[in-house]
Amino acid sequence: MSHFTPVAASRSSVAQTLPPLARILIVEDQRFDRVRLERMCKTFDFAVQMDEASTLAGMIDRLEAQSYDLVLLDYHLPDGSGLQGVEMIRDSTLNALTATIMITGTAEARVADRALRMGFSDYLTKDELSAETLQRAAITAIQKSRLSTTVTITGARAEETDAVLQGFSRDCASEMKPIVSRMMRQMRALRHLPADQADAQIARLEDSCRTLHGFLDDLQRFAERPPPASSPRKGASGAAPPSPFSWARPYPRKTH
Repeated sequence: MSHFTPVAASRSSVAQTLPPLARILIVEDQRFDRVRLERMCKTFDFAVQMDEASTLAGMIDRLEAQSYDLVLLDYHLPDGSGLQGVEMIRDSTLNALTATIMITGTAEARVADRALRMGFSDYLTKDELSAETLQRAAITAIQKSRLSTTVTITGARAEETDAVLQGFSRDCASEMKPIVSRMMRQMRALRHLPADQADAQIARLEDSCRTLHGFLDDLQRFAERPPPASSPRKGASGAAPPSPFSWARPYPRKTH
């Protein structure tokens, strides 16, 4: 069952730190506790959309269907524990970084410590639970999750940037080395030519300089291009991103 509660944000700080809509999955096998959690979530100072599950199997079905901002996970479930559940969440394709709060009727320090070490954002007992404490925990958990997501994405983009720069370096080396080598041979040849034959060799050297200048012009145009809408990513085959100079014109390999 899904519930959508469009509640207007009444605190500017909440509006600034949370998405306009928070998708919350409640995993609780006791109907009374499930309804209680739903009622508390409806009082939040931001809009929420709630789904529910009464087992870990049902939770997995939900996690495979869509992404969530927050999972409220009971410790005792018919087909496992909340500790097993958080491992399933971390293995989820869509929800690996989703904020997760353990809700339990057992106030055991050992369980709480293990839950936090295994990836729960917070640990709340049903006795201490109130709309205020749940909202405060939810906000903190979602903020942590968003930060983790940002760090993960930034790291992925850094790897992609390194791959592009490696391609850039390879292309620069492969294009410029032959040009510079040819220019050096042409300059050395000038030393041994009589004056009446030097003009032709100088013309070849000038041609090499123009080729190098054109390549540097292409580098400058590439540097001045606006950034693409999205970073280049590896394809399904795992191939590296295309070279940034695959669009550039080929440079002739002249031999004289």
